[in-house]
Amino acid sequence: MIDPISGKEYHEELIKTAAKIKGISYDALVEQIKSGRVVLLEEGKILKRGYTTGTCAAAASKAAALLLAGKEVKKVEITTPIGIKAEMEVENDDDDCVACVRVDSGDYKGDTFNGMLICAKARRFPVFSIRAGKGIGIIKKPGLGKVGAPDIYPHILTNIESNVKEVLSGGVEIEIFAPDGEEIAKNTVLPELGIEGGIAIFGATGFIEPYTDGGYKHVINFLVADKKDILGVSTGEKSKRMAVEKLNFPEDKIVVAGNFVCYATEKSEAKKKVIFTMPAKICDMLEIDAREHFDFEFSSVSELVERLKKTDYKRLKTFFETLAEDLSQKTDADIYVFDNSGDIMGCFIKNGK
Repeated sequence: MIDPISGKEYHEELIKTAAKIKGISYDALVEQIKSGRVVLLEEGKILKRGYTTGTCAAAASKAAALLLAGKEVKKVEITTPIGIKAEMEVENDDDDCVACVRVDSGDYKGDTFNGMLICAKARRFPVFSIRAGKGIGIIKKPGLGKVGAPDIYPHILTNIESNVKEVLSGGVEIEIFAPDGEEIAKNTVLPELGIEGGIAIFGATGFIEPYTDGGYKHVINFLVADKKDILGVSTGEKSKRMAVEKLNFPEDKIVVAGNFVCYATEKSEAKKKVIFTMPAKICDMLEIDAREHFDFEFSSVSELVERLKKTDYKRLKTFFETLAEDLSQKTDADIYVFDNSGDIMGCFIKNGK
């Protein structure tokens, strides 16, 4: 069967071995795989995926809407952005129609957000509306979205709305907040990126992969092993989605490798390898400080991209085309560099084919 998140195919013998190790039935493990909650590794090891802040916000919002509708809520089932159902426990305040969900990071031990509360308050309103409250970060620098807007990803807003409308018709305002968000965010890279005052509500699939950096190479070895004809390696879920949507690249051939893109291409035996990345990531992989290549100040690579797209697009393209060629020579792979809107900033195809 196929892992619904990664697209990895699990053979029957591996599932049987994993079920035996865990001490559950074959059918029970199959259901867990279908839910997206578990990852199988070689030799039958099982890891548990977590839920992103976006999934927790959607669950809290739906639960708050149920409270507003007069329903009692202890658990709530939502549909994640990729269509998989997720059931989560709810902590609530019936009087104020406030519902909270705790972030469960699964077996990813490095998640700063693990255990924090993501909350939502629902009230009647003339139209459907979502706003950010305490502890939700605000975008202060260009390149990450609209400056001054809360850092809630657009597809998460859509997902929240669709889940709320499943249980409550008519106008409603949902306020998303995180009581400890501002304090927790101080221990992340968010302030450096230009997100101030709290956390980001994000997550492409709705799930957190259960890998720490120390164990991820072992996982990559497993994920790339069966891709013999063509392998796509993406730095994240966003670049993976763009490869599928913009290039029609087969989704089941893409491995999300994070900071281990070069390692994945090195270990792969695929005849053709393609890397999908974002501007800041390709700079990181090549250890390039973009500030040394331009004669003006900018706070991030994202800001650089947004600025030059308006003023000197040719110069921007030339810069990332050069980086794409450099990365191709390093990894023996074709390279595509996408910006946040899905435009190709740089591309290098080996042998021009």
